[in-house]
Amino acid sequence: MWRPIDTEFYSPRLPVSIVDVEGDGVGLRTLLEAFQCVVHLHSIGTPNDFLKVISQGAAVPRYVIIDGHGTEHGLHFREDTGGIDSPVLKEGCLGPELIRERANLPDATVINLTCLGGERRMADAFLAGRIRAYIGSRTCHDGRAMRLYLANFIYNVTVRNMSDRDAWYRAVRDTDHPDIDLLSFYHPDG
Repeated sequence: MWRPIDTEFYSPRLPVSIVDVEGDGVGLRTLLEAFQCVVHLHSIGTPNDFLKVISQGAAVPRYVIIDGHGTEHGLHFREDTGGIDSPVLKEGCLGPELIRERANLPDATVINLTCLGGERRMADAFLAGRIRAYIGSRTCHDGRAMRLYLANFIYNVTVRNMSDRDAWYRAVRDTDHPDIDLLSFYHPDG
């Protein structure tokens, strides 16, 4: 587990990684740093970059946040990658099958902010990577509402010291937006 020196401060900082696939990684980093997180921002250029991040093993931080776009086929990548590792894409997307093969994020909680990132196939793909929990949306949603949800979730974890499941539930309850009601929480035990 990635344990930067910030975790040993008088007011310890929570280690978080943002995996930015055409999202707003810089904005998310600012939001998370406001909640006393120490953030590692991965600016993803190609599908293989993404696969490297999700297969990092013990170097993973406690929370991994995926930001970008999703479709029913998986995590969407822009079409101007110049053919770089495009054979791994189907319909312009990195599907759960390949994610399942590569995911190795022991004890991390993955929060997937992409549209349709909470579908069961995607959750199962990440759960195969020995994660602690997986949170994602089962629908296409308002990205601003997702950021509000994330702020609530991180506040519940860092200030209220809630478990992931309790923080997820409270953040869903407190974020008054219909898209947030469709956020699912998946745990290895079911």
